[in-house]
Amino acid sequence: MKLFLCFCCSFFYMITYAQTETLVYDLKVSGKIIGTVTAKKSVQGNFVTYLSDTDAKISFLGSTQIKTIMKVVFENGKLYESDYKFYKNNKIKEESSITSKNGKYIIIHDGKTSLVYEPIYASSIILPFYKPKDNEKIFEEVEGYFKSIKLVNNKSFQLLDPKSSHKDKYIYENGKMEYCLVNNTLVDFEMVLQTKYYSQNINKI
Repeated sequence: MKLFLCFCCSFFYMITYAQTETLVYDLKVSGKIIGTVTAKKSVQGNFVTYLSDTDAKISFLGSTQIKTIMKVVFENGKLYESDYKFYKNNKIKEESSITSKNGKYIIIHDGKTSLVYEPIYASSIILPFYKPKDNEKIFEEVEGYFKSIKLVNNKSFQLLDPKSSHKDKYIYENGKMEYCLVNNTLVDFEMVLQTKYYSQNINKI
């Protein structure tokens, strides 16, 4: 009986463990680590919840502590709701939310409302866990518009922004994002998967 109970406990533990996945990235500027990005994926029934938490300190024209928190929920493969907050030196500077209602999405970004009428199947927060396809549309949750993916080779992609010339770069191995280069007007950010989460070196093609 004890052996059976131990087996059951181990079985349910494995199920619970398999439903939650965490990836941690070093966040870099000019090759220097300035913080971390923690990405989590949790599956419960028809709902998949993604959490992203950025905690960093930037020394650029002074020292600035930045923190971002994003939660995005998908139901049956479609975006259901999203919430985003950006803090600078512990003060909220930007926020955005998405709610789905009557076949449309209501996006509120810093008090301004916009609507999206087409279904959203992939958004930026899923990219650490999801290797996208060529020409796939990726929704940007904060400002509320679609970006597109361009295949570079079998493991490298570019995320194209229709509102700028920026081309963010993503590298995948075994279906997980190992490296990301995010172009920014002032500085470029790199996300590098911490070594305990993978065994191969990153080839920055």
